[in-house]
Amino acid sequence: MTNTNVTQGGRLADFLKSQNAAFLADLKAGKGKGWLVVNGNEAGDLDTIASSVAYAFLASALLGERAVPLLLTPKDLMGLRPENLYALQQSNLPLEDLLHTPDLPITTQELAPAGVRFVLVDHNRLLPRFGSDESTVTAIIDHHEDEHASPDAPLRDIQFGAGSCSSLVTEHFRPQWQASLAGPAGAAGSPVPPELATLLLSANLIDTHGLKHGGKAKDVDYAAASFLYPLSTLAAGSSDISTAALTSSSTAPIPGPLEAYSTKIADIKFDVSGMSTYDLLQRDYKQYAWATGSGKTLNVGLSTVPKGLKDQVKAEEKGWASWLATSDKFMVERGVDVEGVLTTFKTDKGKSKREILLLVRTGGTLETIEDAAKVLETLEGGLRVDADDFALEDWGAGKKGEKGTLAEEVKPLINSTSRVAKVWDQTNHRSTRKQVAPALQHVVSKL
Repeated sequence: MTNTNVTQGGRLADFLKSQNAAFLADLKAGKGKGWLVVNGNEAGDLDTIASSVAYAFLASALLGERAVPLLLTPKDLMGLRPENLYALQQSNLPLEDLLHTPDLPITTQELAPAGVRFVLVDHNRLLPRFGSDESTVTAIIDHHEDEHASPDAPLRDIQFGAGSCSSLVTEHFRPQWQASLAGPAGAAGSPVPPELATLLLSANLIDTHGLKHGGKAKDVDYAAASFLYPLSTLAAGSSDISTAALTSSSTAPIPGPLEAYSTKIADIKFDVSGMSTYDLLQRDYKQYAWATGSGKTLNVGLSTVPKGLKDQVKAEEKGWASWLATSDKFMVERGVDVEGVLTTFKTDKGKSKREILLLVRTGGTLETIEDAAKVLETLEGGLRVDADDFALEDWGAGKKGEKGTLAEEVKPLINSTSRVAKVWDQTNHRSTRKQVAPALQHVVSKL
């Protein structure tokens, strides 16, 4: 997709521009020691970008460290997340000021030998592209299930279940940030610009569905939002900057400007019109290499897609045939044995819905279609065991046509001589990839 993000840079952009230049110059000179590379997960959502940028800035500005955020999302895919582009625009941060792995003068595998150390945000295990030495990780801040990697890292703040990693980053640096506001000039005298608060707040709102009560937001998310909102550009010129309503126990609405911004950015996120099936599969994608009980490694990909399967298939020229051809191509290119498509969307009546589609192919770790079918059956059994987490129902159960349920009609279409698949309605709408991934990994470990 074409990137149309045109943004005037601010103080945050100026910092990244100069910090990135200094880092790249040192790498070229073989002087990586003393630098921290902050990276989020490979899905590249707003939480990952905001958390990595914020950690690098705050550690540098408030603690005197030398840190840079390194994005794992390819530059040409940045446009697949329009909500990221919008939040970056609101934070006066041009795309060209963000550092990506191809910008490095050395490979990611060579960073650690050059003396660079790593900070992990929005995930908690060093990715293979950075090597396997867990001692190179100096800090972890995350809200996913703890994988117990890098146990000796000086900082391991992993709060599984927190709505947003950006909230944890905010609270980690809050004492120093708060102290920087204590001078006569107040916020204007702080080295932290308001656009950084806006970026962090944007991620918070996306991940917590607008701090909706009874939803994903936890106490740490409300605490972070209460601190960030008055400091952000969203509150500038507004008479409504009270954060009294930003608590988990309050039922009062959040401040008007905050609610309006939250609605705007959510609408942008879920508008994927014009994106192809291939775009949808790769826009929010994570890949895992999980060991089985038999000693093999199963490569698993999980794509979160904000569009229902019926609408995805309807957009294809040849329906399921075209959709499956694209997904097969996607799996082969990435070398995955299992691809999970996790949809999240609203019906025409505004009702939230989720679906899970699992595709298992041969040609990789799995040699025969019988092997693939056994893996699919075992994965389904594992997800059904976690009934409270996922509450699976056969896809389209109760919506019968001439041949039975939708699931029965689709079954012969989504299986082939080299692939088996199955789709379910996930009636527990609260469980996301953060719950699906560890559940599947647990099943895979016993295969």
